[in-house]
Amino acid sequence: MSLLATMAPDMARHILDRMGSTGQPPERGARHVNVATEELLDIIKDEYLVPMKASGRNSTFKLVQAPFGGGKTQFLHCLRELAWSEGFATAMIGLSPKECPFDRPPAIYREVARRIELPVADLNEESNPGLDRVLRQIALERVDQVGADVFVKWLGTDFGRTNIESRAFGRAVRAFLEAVALDDFESEELLGDYLLGQKIPAADLAPYRLRENLDDESAFRWLRSLVQCLAALNLPGVVLMFDEMDRNMSLSVGRRRAIGDNLRQMIDYCGQSLLPGVVWCYAVPPEFMDTIVPEYPALAQRLKGAVRFSRTSPMQPVIDLDHLPLAPSELLQALGQRLLALTEVAYDCKFDEAIQEPNLKGLATELGERSFESGTRRTFVKAAVSMIEAQRREGESPLTMEEIREFAGLGAGASADAMPGEVEF
Repeated sequence: MSLLATMAPDMARHILDRMGSTGQPPERGARHVNVATEELLDIIKDEYLVPMKASGRNSTFKLVQAPFGGGKTQFLHCLRELAWSEGFATAMIGLSPKECPFDRPPAIYREVARRIELPVADLNEESNPGLDRVLRQIALERVDQVGADVFVKWLGTDFGRTNIESRAFGRAVRAFLEAVALDDFESEELLGDYLLGQKIPAADLAPYRLRENLDDESAFRWLRSLVQCLAALNLPGVVLMFDEMDRNMSLSVGRRRAIGDNLRQMIDYCGQSLLPGVVWCYAVPPEFMDTIVPEYPALAQRLKGAVRFSRTSPMQPVIDLDHLPLAPSELLQALGQRLLALTEVAYDCKFDEAIQEPNLKGLATELGERSFESGTRRTFVKAAVSMIEAQRREGESPLTMEEIREFAGLGAGASADAMPGEVEF
């Protein structure tokens, strides 16, 4: 069954509105407008998500690279929805040198704890991220299934014997879950803040035997313990996605080396049993491989390779979105077809393919010849949505190249760069 077959018209209209207004891909429903990377996503599902779900073990690290506008964030949004469909918890983290630098382990942990969320059954559902909310939802579901007394007893036996790397973290999770089950709101609130990485006075933590706070030394231990606790609570796994929002090339050599060292650690953890059921993705521009990676030989040895990630070589660590099976104009035309189908769902209508295919092909060819300069996909998306909407409202008709160029807006400002923080396909 196609993804569109189960989409509600309201969701389709929401996606079209966002894409037609800004040219940006949607945060929800990304897979409905995804082209050219389906095979890569299927490989991740077949080779990693499904086996992890079955065994509760293993993990993998993937570096996703593409130039600006090359689809890194869109790929991660699609991966998140794919992970949800298999029951995985996810966390999407935007990295920047100031707000969440990858060279500062406590900041990494806090952002993961703040962003992690359980899968949603319906893409229309509001997200409810945060480790405290994730654990609370799990506890309430278990209490509803077996009762508070049985759940609390299980926490003291099976869960309490689980091998959690940070004993303090494991005790905090257990105490938090007990507090939820027993309606102890005061303890729940304090322990929730602790698990989110906030500073809590030692006197307040003493009754829970928590003597470890989040710092440079404990941060990655807490991150590993977070994953271990979720595995102990029977989640199939966790997908962690890091997206470089700002360029790290201007950082000092020391900070760049720290990023390289932290990445090297993550890759090594994924090859061990310390991170059960984790897919760790780190999205970067191509210059990352040319600038940061060579400065750290241990990282270069782990990432450099001549073979591309593919069905025959799924263990390769680098997923290169700059080498897709479709040429620029073909990719744009395929994206246009997705937008056409989305419009049919949104407004319960049916277009004449014999008319719309040449219209979309003309627009894709016109813009595809610009060789994906910055903003080309964004320009195409806005133009295609406008063109399809005009055809729906005013009646279908073949368009001349002059009319297509008018929709494409090839005059002044057509190639304007995206604003800071904008997401591109």
